[in-house]
This record gives sequence, structure tokens and C-alpha cells, in this order.
Amino acid sequence: MNSWSGSGRRPRIMASSLSLPQNTITDILSRLPVKSLTRFKSVSKNWADLTSAPAFIAAHLRRSSTDPSLLIRRYHSQSGWDYGIWLITNPTLSYATQLLRIPLEESLPLFPKIVGSVDGLVCLDISPCYASDFAMWNPGTKQIKRLPLPLITSSRDNPIWMVFHGFGFDSFNNDYKLVRIVSFRGNDASPFLRVEVYSLREAVWKEIEERFELALLCGGQDGVVVDGSLNWAAIGLQGFADRKVVISFDMGREVFKTIPLPPVTRYGNVKVVSYMGLLAVAVYPLVFAANGNNMNRFEFWVQGDCEDGMKRWSNMVVVENFSKSLVPVGTWGDRELVFKHVGVRDRENQSSLFLFDPVDHTTKRLPVDFVDICFQGFSYVESLVSVS
Repeated sequence: MNSWSGSGRRPRIMASSLSLPQNTITDILSRLPVKSLTRFKSVSKNWADLTSAPAFIAAHLRRSSTDPSLLIRRYHSQSGWDYGIWLITNPTLSYATQLLRIPLEESLPLFPKIVGSVDGLVCLDISPCYASDFAMWNPGTKQIKRLPLPLITSSRDNPIWMVFHGFGFDSFNNDYKLVRIVSFRGNDASPFLRVEVYSLREAVWKEIEERFELALLCGGQDGVVVDGSLNWAAIGLQGFADRKVVISFDMGREVFKTIPLPPVTRYGNVKVVSYMGLLAVAVYPLVFAANGNNMNRFEFWVQGDCEDGMKRWSNMVVVENFSKSLVPVGTWGDRELVFKHVGVRDRENQSSLFLFDPVDHTTKRLPVDFVDICFQGFSYVESLVSVS
């Protein structure tokens, strides 16, 4: 309301301040991007406390999870250039790309690998070899934390052969966990394994006794999170001999199990992915098979629940005469498959990315073309989840 305090004088505004209900303020703020919320922490102590509360962080994460981005890591391993971690967003199917900077103060011998991306947290392997040094990074809040060194190490008498890892959320214990599977070469030339788990909540590594004895993990693939478990493609042994399987680690119970795969996987590469919250595998041609059993088809299988309570594989997609230059690398939004196409231009490996919907078989090209050798792809959502 405006009133005059005297003739010729400026008006004085007499208005009481308006306040919104707390639940309305919470609802509005939970819809904002992390960058804005980080700035708003300086508005007042109440807002800083509100946006740091676990209930608000969970509400914000639920909203942002409906609009995931694609996080890709590219690295030319032979030349050491053209590396980076890129974020691709599609708010209205108008894709935009952004190069992310990892806020590590020290220089690293190699560009970091991505172990996994869950709830806005990105686990990085920053070691030169044997996956022996890790950092937890939140690109939205720009927080990063170096993790304690693992317990299992290599020695002259007991050298490490290979290391496999995965990062995921344990909903049973409300904890984020990093799993490290270390393979040693035994005296009889057969490998033996040791497994350790890092708990973000407890900030410690612990070695677990649980083992799997019937398979060898396939190199070059990180653990894929599906319904509270981490999953790796593996080559079967003993009862599963001459077949490919999935090794699954229940993060809540911290136990392993072996999941048989469809017979078609025998002569093809297998990429484990999550699809609509279910375990799925993309089967695609080997570049070379010494026994001559080369396949030139692509198949996509999803494991679902049946009426009898059992889980069974169903075939969603079959593509005949499939090109060996198309390689599945993951899923976007847990629904669309991400493919890397490798062509040849100017004597270099020229790569591009495509999205493929297994339901309607539509294809979309992403606005990313690059020369690379190594490539990783993960779904990513913004969050306020702390690296600590």
C-alpha cells in the first residue's frame, strides 16, 4: 500500500513481508538445478540447513532421476590426447554437450577411468594400474574426495593378474559401495580371487570371504548396477564350461551368484546392461573368432520374472547382418541402448554415437563425433549427495 507522508514528498511503501509455507519452499527448491541450490546456500542459514538435510537431498534426487544425462569418458590410449569426460543432456531432445573438469589438485599419470555413476556420485579410478587408487566425485557440487588405498596389493611373490570393479548403491544398508575383485595367477596357472568392498558410509575397506569358483570374469567391463546388485560378464567353468555367464554380487548381503546366459552368447561378445530396472545383455559380433564361428547378428535379451516365480531370459531384438563396427556401450535413461559406431576417415578411427530404442527400433544420432580408442558411457543425474 502506498501512502503520502507530506505534499511533494516521495511515497513510502508500507507492505508486510510475505512468507510461503515451508513445504511450498521445499517443493520449489527441490525442482532447481544443483548449481542454483549451491548458490542459494548463502541466502540464509535456514536455506543452507534445508538443502543439506537428507530428506531434501532425497527429494531432489527423485526429481532429477527422471531426466538423466549421459556421461562419457573418451581417451586415445595410443597417442594420449583427445581425452576428457563429457556430459550430454537432452532436456527437450535438443542434445547439448559439456566438457567436465575433474577438480583434482595433483597431476595423474593417466586420465582417470570411470568405475560407475550412481545418484550423482561418480567413482573414478585414478591409478596407473591394478585399480589401486580411487576418488569419489560429484560433478554437480564440484566435490571430490580421495578414498583410502585398498587392502589387497600386488607383490613380487604374489603379483596381481587382473582387477575388476564396480560401484553401486546398497539400498538395504543405505550405503554406496565400491567392489574390487582382484585376480592372482596361481602356481598351477589357474587364477584365484580375493574380494574387497569399500563402504562410503563407514569410510573403510574390508575383505570378504565370499567367492565364486565357477567362472572367469571377462576383461574390459565394469560392474553394472541392477536392482541392488553389481553384475559382470564371465566365462563359465566346470558345470558352466564353454558358456558365458553373469557373475552377480548382492551389495546388501555381500554374496555372489552365477546366472547362466542364453546359448546364443557362446559365439558373440556380451555387454551386460540395465534395462527398465532389469538385467539385460547385448550380444554382438566378435571381431575375430579363431574357430571360425563368427556371428553377424545382434541380439538383445532381458531377464524378467515369470508367473512361476522364476527368472527367465526373453529375446527382444534380433538384427541380422549386423555390422562389426557397431559396439553397444550401455543404456541412457535405462531405456535406450547407446552404440558406438567406428568408421574410418583420414586413416583414423572416427567414432560417433547412436541411441537405439529396443521397443520401436528407432535410431537417433548424438551430436558427438570424435577420434578415440577408449570409450565409456554411463547414465548420470545431478544430485546433492555428498562424496563423504
